[in-house]
Parts: sequence; C-alpha cells; structure tokens
Amino acid sequence: MKRYFSVLLLLLTWLTSPAQSSFIVGDYNIRYNNPEDAKKDAAWADRLPHICDMVNYEGWDIFCAQEVLDDQLQDLLKGLDGYDYIGVGRIDGKKAGEYAPILYRKSRMRCISNGNFWLSETPDVVGSKGWDADQRRICTWGLFEDKSTKWQFWIFNLHLDHVGWVARRESAKLVLTRIEEMCDGKPYILTGDFNVDQDDEIYGILIESGKLVDTHDAAKQRMAKNGTINSFKTERYTKSRIDHIFVSPDFTTHGYGILTYHYWAPAKEGEGEYKPHVLSDHYPVEVRLELPRLRVPQDWAQYGNYEKKNSETKSPEVVFMGNSITSNWYRFHPEFFHENNYAGRGISGQVTAQMLARFRSDVIDLKPEKVVILAGTNDIAMNQGYVSIEHIFENIVSMAELAVHNDIEVVLCSVLPADRFSWSWEISSERAKTSIMELNDLLRTYAKENDLEYADYYSAMADENLALKKEYQKDAVHPNKAGYLVMEEIIQAILKK
Repeated sequence: MKRYFSVLLLLLTWLTSPAQSSFIVGDYNIRYNNPEDAKKDAAWADRLPHICDMVNYEGWDIFCAQEVLDDQLQDLLKGLDGYDYIGVGRIDGKKAGEYAPILYRKSRMRCISNGNFWLSETPDVVGSKGWDADQRRICTWGLFEDKSTKWQFWIFNLHLDHVGWVARRESAKLVLTRIEEMCDGKPYILTGDFNVDQDDEIYGILIESGKLVDTHDAAKQRMAKNGTINSFKTERYTKSRIDHIFVSPDFTTHGYGILTYHYWAPAKEGEGEYKPHVLSDHYPVEVRLELPRLRVPQDWAQYGNYEKKNSETKSPEVVFMGNSITSNWYRFHPEFFHENNYAGRGISGQVTAQMLARFRSDVIDLKPEKVVILAGTNDIAMNQGYVSIEHIFENIVSMAELAVHNDIEVVLCSVLPADRFSWSWEISSERAKTSIMELNDLLRTYAKENDLEYADYYSAMADENLALKKEYQKDAVHPNKAGYLVMEEIIQAILKK
C-alpha cells in the first residue's frame, strides 16, 4: 500500500507541477544581399557564417526572417543545422524577390500547413502591391506542431512597407483579420520587421486589438539594452524597437532579448588592428515561449470556426465540406458561392476525422439539398499522424451515410493530384501519388455502387507525372484561380443536373 501511495503521489506531483513545453523563437531582418554593402564592410559573404553560428548556438526552434533573397535562403539552409523552411518570393510567389520565410528545426517542429498572402487590397493575388506601399509585401504563415508535445500553433511572419503609412496601417488590420479567420482557438505568433516602433499608432492598432501581446512587455526576464535598428553602426544607440514578436494571450513569455552580437575582423589601414562589425543592419529579437504541458486542447474539431456563420446561414442549396482547398476556394472566388447559394465549410489542415466530428453542425444542421465532400489530402500528409487509406475512406463514407440518412444528396470528390506535401517532407513523392490514386479508386467505386455522384477533379488536373498541373497550381497541393475554375465547371455540371 505504501509503495502504491508513493507512486500515486509521484504521479500527482508530475500532473500538478508547473513544468511546461518551451521553445525559442527568433526574429531577424538579415538585410538583403546588396553588393553595395561591401563598401561598408558588410558583405553578405562576410556576415553569413556569423549569422548561422549565432542561430545554431542560440538553438532557435523557429527562425522568422525578413529581406531574404533566394540565394541567401539557400546559404542559410546550408549553414544551419537541421532546418527546413516555408515561404516564397514576394514578386512571383516562387523565387523572385524577398522572402519572409519561417525556418524551423525539423527535429522539434513539424509544419502541418502553410501559405502566403500579400499585404494589399487583393491579398490572394500573387505579387500584388497595396495602398501607398513602395514595395510588394508578403506575409508567410504556417500551422506548426511541436513534435514533443503534439501542441499546435500558428505563426505569421511579415515585413511592413518602409514608405507607405496607409499600407502599414491597412496591412496591420489585414493581418489581424486573417488571424481571426484562420487560428480558431489555437495559439498564434506574429513576427516581423514592422517598420514602426512601440510609440507608433500602428503598433497601438495591433496591441489594442486585444488579440496580441508584446513579448517585450510580457517577459518575466528581459535583456534589451538597445533597440533593434543599427544601420550597420556598432556604436548606434536607440530605444526604437521596429522588429517585434507578438503572441496570443495564452502564451507565457519567460525571456525576451535583443541580441547585440558583433564579430571582429581585421581593420583597414589606420583603423587599428581589428574592428567590430554587426551581423546585419538590425539586431535580432529572441523570445523563450511556453505553453502549459497539460493545457486542455481547444476545440480539436474546430466546431467554433463556423459557429457564427452557421447561425446566420439560411438553407444553403449546397454545402462544400473540406480542408484548405475548400476554404481557399471561397477566398479566390467568393462570387461562386454567393451567387449559387452555396456554403463553404473548409478548414485548413483538417483531416477526415475532424470533418466527421463537425459534420452535423457544419452540414446536417444547415439542411442543405446537397453536400460536396472533398477530403483526404491531410490524412495522406499525416497531419494528425498516420491513418491507413482504409480508415480515411471509412471516415468519408461515414459522412456520406450521415448525409443520406438526413435526406441530403451526396457528391463525393476525388482528392486532387499532388506529388509532394511541403509541410510533410518525410512523405515521398511516390507515396503521395500512389496513396491519392488508391483513395480515389475506393471513392469512385463506392459512389458507383451506391448511386452517388462523383466529381473527378483528378483526371482533369493531373499532369503526365501525376502531379497537379503547373497552370492550375498555387503550390503542389493547392489550386490557383485557374484551377478552381476547372473545378467549378466539373462540379456545376453535376449540381445543376
């Protein structure tokens, strides 16, 4: 009895202890590779090894950067220990122009889903420039999972315009809107070079929203004896912090630092033997964040995501159930939904088990005539861990049977072609392609045997290598507007019979 009591006491101590999941986030404007900087003894080739040494030494689990050109990104990936990244160039949505990448340690973090939007009036238009901005500006986002705890959180990384005041203000509002639309109860982090300091009106818009906490102010320990801008001058002092890491209120910030690292190099004649140099024209910000280990997960199925919309939606003709492919569809072409009395119920990153859990509240209770089910991509990508093709299929069948039982006509959709998942690098191209084909075969057969409609997007959108055709892709998984127009033609031919 004494031994059992001791074990129980030990277990209770562990359960009630304040031990938490902690990780380190760094934010750094590394300064773009400008050949003119060599005249200031600040050439990229000279700064690069010291930046990599600093990041590796500090052990950043997440590294959010700004002003990163593609050649610099490749240099960083070579010099950093075990990092991958998400992000695209801001000019063409591929490799041209500066990135606002999010790099992450693969041993600690897994990227579940990711994307980008432009800081403009048309945020989903690649390369768009907004308001009075001098440059195109981009925000890269990712939904991450801590491999050690399985907790998930969002990260948004951006670089606000340095000239346009209206652009900075409206960009701040846009990001707040996207956070509200996308995060749905999960913790989130917003990082970047905001080009506004702590006394600026736009900083006030972010803080006064009630959605964001400045880690500088929330930190239990702080080392910030300077601001974050140095203009390549080692002697410059400022109180101005224009590089920020904001977090949702459920994070605990245990440490905040502005890291004033220098390196020493031989001086020019007449300047002494050695001279100090900064690593960039900004100083990096580092925070140590924690989420409670036993924090109760908030709304795993994300019932709350459409709770308000569901209360306002009156008898849609069709509900589209799905993941980010469905939610992006609405963003790319909202008129398709509004003009046809269709309701989109896609949630980024979701697997079929989550969709099945919310199927009643997001489909059945709306009493539509028909439901279009497009699901399975994230299961194959192992967003919630491994699930067999048979079990993915069973989840989709369960949704179909629930719909039929409630007198809702069902349209099953093929999974779109994909040859890779950028957020699940461990899944080979061959496995991705064969898994999609196997699931589609099961869905097609089930639809035929049960007299259900089947929307075959796959055949129309796959190229000769079984990947999503280039002309239809935003990335390897998600369609662009041209891709959605193809999907609309296919699905309308079925729905309008």
